[in-house]
Amino acid sequence: MNSLTKKTLIIGFGVSGISAAHHLLASGVPFDVADQNVERATAALQGMAADKSHTGVNDVRVVADEWTAELFLRYQCLIVSPGVSTRSENFRVARAGGVEVIGDVELFARATKKPVIAVTGSNGKSTVVSMTGDILRAAGLQVAVIGNVGLACLDGLNDDSIDVYVLELSSFQLETTFSLQPSVATVLNVSEDHMDRYDDLQDYASVKRLVYANAIAAVFNADDEQTRSTEQNHQWTTEFTAKTEGAPWFVHQPDNGTAVLRGPDGVSVDVSVLRIDGSHNQSNALASMALVSALFSVAQSLPFSRLDAEELNAAFVTGLGQFAGLPHRTQLVKRSNGISWFNDSKGTNVGACVSAIEGLAGPVVLIAGGRGKGADFSPLGKAIEQKCRAVVLIGEDAQKMSLAIGDRVPVYIEKTLTDAVDRASLVAQSGDNVLLSPACASFDMFANFEARGEAFTNEVNRLCA
Repeated sequence: MNSLTKKTLIIGFGVSGISAAHHLLASGVPFDVADQNVERATAALQGMAADKSHTGVNDVRVVADEWTAELFLRYQCLIVSPGVSTRSENFRVARAGGVEVIGDVELFARATKKPVIAVTGSNGKSTVVSMTGDILRAAGLQVAVIGNVGLACLDGLNDDSIDVYVLELSSFQLETTFSLQPSVATVLNVSEDHMDRYDDLQDYASVKRLVYANAIAAVFNADDEQTRSTEQNHQWTTEFTAKTEGAPWFVHQPDNGTAVLRGPDGVSVDVSVLRIDGSHNQSNALASMALVSALFSVAQSLPFSRLDAEELNAAFVTGLGQFAGLPHRTQLVKRSNGISWFNDSKGTNVGACVSAIEGLAGPVVLIAGGRGKGADFSPLGKAIEQKCRAVVLIGEDAQKMSLAIGDRVPVYIEKTLTDAVDRASLVAQSGDNVLLSPACASFDMFANFEARGEAFTNEVNRLCA
């Protein structure tokens, strides 16, 4: 029986849950909603009823019961928000009782027939899917960037003109996705994140690699063995590296002149084309180029023509040149008195923070801290010792981070972000970069990473006024 004909409960009524509700209503499928904030869920349904875009909203029940196995077993299908862990005993019992546990990406996978480029990884996902979308548009295709960034994936089904979906996937989304058949898939990198929801790094990495299941083509990071697929059925594979050799897609460093992004068939893109700084963004660009090239390499099974090498290279140059970066991702806020201030609030894990530090030229004064999600902060030590003048810490895990950093550089612990910015301004010298890259989630002090980044921007503008 198709899940869309089953008795269904949407668990978690945020962005993905609401998009799933629209999808079910459009399909004429009855369902109930469960959210820990009953008032918020009720208000959201009332809003849906008011716009009269669907019939049947008034028949939807908001379940106020505790989320127990007994509740789940009343249903045949649970559509679960990525923010809800499905590893609890209640979900285990439900699955053992024959209840299907899926997410909104699984509904999308069952509904779409269009090519999909699927991207996951600990860091750089949003940048890579956005770069990839710009390259594909430069190649003349209609593209929707969906999933964990931009448009909710089910909302992307509303435009029939789309040629290709570029889908960003979190590990949480992959846990409840089973039918996705990407034309191309990649795990960009793996570093500790969400250790409060996984047993260890190997467990987390194995979930990331689920993206390769059923993929026609696969793109690996040659610098990270944990990104390599164990699937044996890919029609096409390729690799990228941030180094000067070791993979078909690499960075060529001439003795004189600017670095060049190189690939097969004579692909050559001068790094000066990029509008975003940092060696990690060179790696992101190479990953995007490899994904697009892989898509066209399996183009015989896709509903559009393959580009020749010259046309593809032109699309790389145009698409990468159009991408100006994303908010809260090593975003330059201001330069004042010789000091550059960067907002990398999206750097919510240790790997992202290390990449941001290493990607900046010149000494760094790092502002970090927040809720560490059970992460090991020790990998920060080498990057901080090599690049940082000082570290300013805030938030729930500031003391834990301070112990991991040790006496490598001066460490200051402040109570608020305002205090941290003021402290950084006193420590920084002309030619330095002050970098907010927390290596932590924001929820101890802010609603989300966007709110944290906006607060930092406001503080910098106050200071530099």
